[in-house]
Amino acid sequence: MADDRELSFDLPSVGRKKMSASFDGGRISSDGGVMVLAQAERRLGLADR
Repeated sequence: MADDRELSFDLPSVGRKKMSASFDGGRISSDGGVMVLAQAERRLGLADR
């Protein structure tokens, strides 16, 4: 993609573990991607645009 941008953000803590997400891994996929996508939607409000 010509319009790649770095996107990272913190997620709610799980117990004492801090969680964060970053999209700098190139073209990869995981089964947990839907959870990260939901958090990104809440933060960025893409569906509201």
